[in-house]
Amino acid sequence: MSKGLDTLIAVSRARDPDHDEMYSSKYVVEKRSKSTCTLPGCDEHLTLYKGPGSRLLCRTHQLRMREYGGPGRLDRKWSFWKKDYCEECGHDPKTNTQLAHLDEPLKSTLANMMLHVDHISAAGKDKYSNTDVNHRNNLRTLCMECHAIKTLLGGDHWKDGFHSNEPDK
Repeated sequence: MSKGLDTLIAVSRARDPDHDEMYSSKYVVEKRSKSTCTLPGCDEHLTLYKGPGSRLLCRTHQLRMREYGGPGRLDRKWSFWKKDYCEECGHDPKTNTQLAHLDEPLKSTLANMMLHVDHISAAGKDKYSNTDVNHRNNLRTLCMECHAIKTLLGGDHWKDGFHSNEPDK
């Protein structure tokens, strides 16, 4: 089976959040109300619902996980901040005529793949503010075209010798 088909099957089998159970222990609920989402830039309390991401995320971000059909992956924290349109040009990939005949969730999955999360500053941590590179204030959603233009004009692809014109030593 192809990887693309595997992805589509996984999306079609997305977890239904209406079937998630809540934590019932008073101790667990109290502890969760004192802990916050681990995503940089989110100050919400941990979710009270059992399921994927429940130990690390608020309910909003838990529902944006791939397991629920969203773009979020815990190993790529920036993916939780992805919007459904380009913040530079306003393009909404769902309006693409090639997607018009498709049904959900396939249409949303393909539209989501046409958008990228751009790190405005690519450095690990801002040495002055100690802000995490994956903080929502350092991220924006761009369509493929705007992201390519930003990368080329910003010189992002030239850093650390990538595409360097110097011969290997």
